[in-house]
Amino acid sequence: MRNIRYNNFEKWNDEMIKKFDLEHYHNSSNFVIRFIESRRVKCVLMFISPSEKDKIIEIGCGAGDILGKIKKGSLTGLDISQYIIDRAKKRFKKISFIVGNAQNLPQEVKKRQFDKIICSEVLEHVEEPERVLKEIKKISRKESIVVISIPNEGLINKIKAILQKLRIFGLFFPKLSRKMNEEWHLHAFSFDRLRTMASSDYIIIKAQGVPYNWIPLRYVLKMKIK
Repeated sequence: MRNIRYNNFEKWNDEMIKKFDLEHYHNSSNFVIRFIESRRVKCVLMFISPSEKDKIIEIGCGAGDILGKIKKGSLTGLDISQYIIDRAKKRFKKISFIVGNAQNLPQEVKKRQFDKIICSEVLEHVEEPERVLKEIKKISRKESIVVISIPNEGLINKIKAILQKLRIFGLFFPKLSRKMNEEWHLHAFSFDRLRTMASSDYIIIKAQGVPYNWIPLRYVLKMKIK
């Protein structure tokens, strides 16, 4: 876990949301960023394969960019930020949004079980990612599909370093941090770290590199509980 300098996690997280503006990634004018994010979302949606009868929840839903693309099932979004949930509610009237901590899910979520559970680009931002995986297990059935995605920080940093050495990083990506150990990332993830972390409770059904397996800047995992 990286050095953290905050006293109130919720307040600090809101500051990070406003500073980094997630919409910049989903709707970026930069084709590369927009392409990578669209591939991630496409993979998540493919892995959950929603149906009309599904109860679907996204843990760490942000402003609802992924949930808003799901046209089937009963949809719930949870995020620790009241600020970002208020934005999501304005955008998507038919989705149920709840303010809550992924490390200790609110009772209104814990008392339910979901068919499909999404947690995309969240684990690196929380204090205890292991607890998030434990909480997700509590709301899962044996048949439930759990889809997790993480940034592959090692590879991303190598590519950023090459572009900086060539003096073109700032030209193409002026708004991106020069390394992935930006202040909002509390943990550095890799496929192996996530696999090890999940191994006691989950079975990995499929893993996909994003945008492609040969250049996995992100990993999306489709899992079930043991």
